[in-house]
Amino acid sequence: MAAAMEVVDTNGAGAFSMRALGGFLDCDPTAMYRHFATKNALLDALVDNVVRDGVADLPETDDPRADIRANFRQLRLSLLAHPTLAPLVLRRPPGMGAYWERSDHAVAQLHRAGMDPADAANVYQTLLFYTLGHTLSEARQLARAVEKEGAGARGGPVAAVRPPAELHPDLSDVAPHLREDNEAQFLAGLDLILRDLPR
Repeated sequence: MAAAMEVVDTNGAGAFSMRALGGFLDCDPTAMYRHFATKNALLDALVDNVVRDGVADLPETDDPRADIRANFRQLRLSLLAHPTLAPLVLRRPPGMGAYWERSDHAVAQLHRAGMDPADAANVYQTLLFYTLGHTLSEARQLARAVEKEGAGARGGPVAAVRPPAELHPDLSDVAPHLREDNEAQFLAGLDLILRDLPR
């Protein structure tokens, strides 16, 4: 699994194959099938590991809002640690495995904040899809930077908008307030979603 992750991190998920993994490990590629029935099963396991990373350490304090914020911030960081897996996350929607563990933590905090099941479901889905959308946009940029510059490359901001004021006056008016730091922008949006959560 660690070797497969290194191959994906270096070459991208699209270039991953059992042959490439066998070459990396200097062994017969058919040996991989003793552990995983297919290449896709191995890639699914990699995605599950990334989503599960840090779940055991998620906080449960007396502040549900802070605990939820920590959950989704940590999910973002886990996904960005392996940006070339972004296409796989897109192809494998959050409906099983490690997502359930992470989601159960978030919904438990919403319940603790006094939300009924219907409202908790709506807030949870909004948080999850906001986090995935924002993070996968970042990850695609970062993956392209890694392909060009190698490991350690950094992507640019998700929204760097500088429109001509005469053509787009309203957008131009807010442009100075668009955050160029991706994490600051992500956390600001997360806080807006959580702002009206019952205390």
